Amino acid sequence: MRTSEAAQYRTGVICLVSATFFTSLAGILVRLVEAAGGWQILFYRSLAFVAAMLLFIAVRHRGRTLTAFASGGGAGWVVTVSLTAAFILFIFALLETTVANVVFTVSLSPFFAALFAWLAMREKVAPATLVAMALSLVGIGLMFGDGLASGTALGNLLALGCSLCYSTALVAMRKGRSVDMIPAICLAGVGSAIIAALVAADLTISRHDLGIAVVLGVVQLALQYVLVATGTRYVPAAEVALIGRLTLIMAPLWVWVFVDEVPSALSLVGGAVVLLAVTGQGVFALRRARRAAA
Repeated sequence: MRTSEAAQYRTGVICLVSATFFTSLAGILVRLVEAAGGWQILFYRSLAFVAAMLLFIAVRHRGRTLTAFASGGGAGWVVTVSLTAAFILFIFALLETTVANVVFTVSLSPFFAALFAWLAMREKVAPATLVAMALSLVGIGLMFGDGLASGTALGNLLALGCSLCYSTALVAMRKGRSVDMIPAICLAGVGSAIIAALVAADLTISRHDLGIAVVLGVVQLALQYVLVATGTRYVPAAEVALIGRLTLIMAPLWVWVFVDEVPSALSLVGGAVVLLAVTGQGVFALRRARRAAA
């Protein structure tokens, strides 16, 4: 690897690790909200997210913002609709079950995306991925069993719906990879803000909770996407996926340390099974990519 390539690779890794850190903050930030409900959090988070993304798109496309938004095509609209639903489901899942259950369930997105890509585009699914998918379903089954016993089954179902919607968006992004999908992601923020405004009985929010919602939109969500978009330019896809697994460790850790939210024993066992599955699949993908490069 040449010096310039090594520097770019280091930059990419730093961006991706930073993105993972910001991604993991969602749970603890939602737990710090004092009084705002899900629709209020979603509305102000979405507004902050859209404002930050519009600034990024304007800089990235050097003023050709409208052209960028018009270039998404059908795949772009699928991304927008799917992520709109995912944004909504994610917030309400965090309000209904533990952070650990949400992040472990949403982490199944690459597996669902592989399945959907096979159905939509006949992309091959590696045997190791199939094994990891089967193993992860065992872990999810354990967490759902715990949810039925503890009354958090609704949150688990919402997290599963979020994972399915996000997976659909991933496949659409892959199908439309010839164009920039960041504008479509920005429109998902617009969609979730509109739905929240229509459904919420009251959008009044305290200054404290508004600050949390803005941090959720700008730092946790928008900055995450900007860093991922930058990091993926310099780091192989398999390594991107593996680095992203850090969220599975950090997100439950923050709420465990700072708000004393301790997952049940059964949830921890199920989460450990999911973590083993997704990490194993990521390591396999990394080795396969390196063999192909060699």
